[in-house]
Amino acid sequence: MAELVININFKSMRKWEDSRKRSEHVSQRMIDRGIGISQIKEAVARGAKRLMPDRTIHAEYKWYKVVYKEFVIKGIKKAYPITVIEL
Repeated sequence: MAELVININFKSMRKWEDSRKRSEHVSQRMIDRGIGISQIKEAVARGAKRLMPDRTIHAEYKWYKVVYKEFVIKGIKKAYPITVIEL
């Protein structure tokens, strides 16, 4: 299995012009809900996942849901969280 890297600071990604806003949004939602990077990693690794038409993945785990995009680059699985939602 590929190594999993969680990246909430994707401000410099040229592909998305709104990447700075996304990064600030997810950081604020994590603070509001008391969720750290370790909980996001756990949700991505163990949560029930649904692939959405816009190619985002919704991972539900315990009492929260993580919405993220996933890429595999050089054998490393990278998850870029978009938001965190309480269930």
